[in-house]
Amino acid sequence: MSDTLARLEPYRTDNLILLIGTNPLPNYVAARLLCAPRGKIHLVCSSGTASIAERLEKKLALDGLHFERRPVLSESRPQEIFSAIREMVMRMHGTVGLHYTGGTKAMSVHAYRAVKEVHSDAVCSYLDAHDLKMVIDRGMGDGRDDEIPVGKAVTLTVREIARLHKIEFEKSRDRPLLLDVARALQKDFESGKQWLSWVEQNLMTLQNKRKPKPANELRTKPMPSGEFPELGQTFMNLGAPVDATLEDWAIATCEFPNSSDGLKEFVGWLAGGYWLESIALDALLQIKESCELDDCGMGYVAEQSKFEFDVAATRGYQLFAFSCTTEDKDAMCKQKLFEGFERAKQMGGDEARTALVCYNRDPVNLLNKFKRENFFAEGTVRVFGANHMQDLPRYLAEWINNHKRRQS
Repeated sequence: MSDTLARLEPYRTDNLILLIGTNPLPNYVAARLLCAPRGKIHLVCSSGTASIAERLEKKLALDGLHFERRPVLSESRPQEIFSAIREMVMRMHGTVGLHYTGGTKAMSVHAYRAVKEVHSDAVCSYLDAHDLKMVIDRGMGDGRDDEIPVGKAVTLTVREIARLHKIEFEKSRDRPLLLDVARALQKDFESGKQWLSWVEQNLMTLQNKRKPKPANELRTKPMPSGEFPELGQTFMNLGAPVDATLEDWAIATCEFPNSSDGLKEFVGWLAGGYWLESIALDALLQIKESCELDDCGMGYVAEQSKFEFDVAATRGYQLFAFSCTTEDKDAMCKQKLFEGFERAKQMGGDEARTALVCYNRDPVNLLNKFKRENFFAEGTVRVFGANHMQDLPRYLAEWINNHKRRQS
């Protein structure tokens, strides 16, 4: 990182103009890297991005950076953009920089013209989302722009990225939930369809195979420890008796409230495939150091905004989002992948990457179908299926490190 900052030093300016777009993340990265010490950041926004500028200001203030909001401009009036920014730049003292990643085409073009008319030596830049490089635009059109890798120069947690979008996660975990139970469930689940059949027949209603039976029926349900030995032994190790009921299993976990709601929550976790999130997070934690991940967690839930990630990680400021499902059917898996892709892009911008961890038998074909139907996802998504599960950490590491190599 020291080499990155050294390369950026000649391009840091006393005045840094940021054109505010719909995602505050690229501008936050630029502010951290391109504003000189004791310099000032000038935020230029439209009526549609004024609230985003406000959120960015809060984060800049927390980081001790100095900023100033400029009048809101109309994106549809080129002369207004040109005149307002030209006048603004004429009042500046010291060096000037323009970062235009976030601006619309009209805003970027006319801001560029205005800045260069006043300061021909102004430093103009944009962030390459594909390779996580800061591109210093020399304006020569000869391919001699300076491209500096910045993927690890600014570090953010999943929660910090969310706060830039005014999203606060009420729930999350930085360690897997009931990892030993999840591993046992994985073994019994992968041994055949018996586990799913038992769940559907004994824990779920006949009318809705995804809805648990009433708590009074579930509480005394005997657990088939002999039929599912991995699971039975794991719960015995947790303190459940040999002839355990479902309630005994729930109590043994020490993770779910000893109540009807807690019992249903336990059944939902046990039967709904949510244990796969613990498997995925454990895989990430195993490769955290080798992949230079800065933050990993699971169960990110923002109840007010109905926004969630099953599992997520960051490397620098790049977000990796993971959707997890025990489903194997193409339609269900594609829907889960699309939901994760949309959420990741909304929060992490074009830099974000999304993966689906599932039990589909042909993940390559599934991925190709998804990309054909969503061509804009090319290069940003990956599917890990049934054939990846036995060595999931290795496959995840190959995917994440491939992105790392391309950004160096």
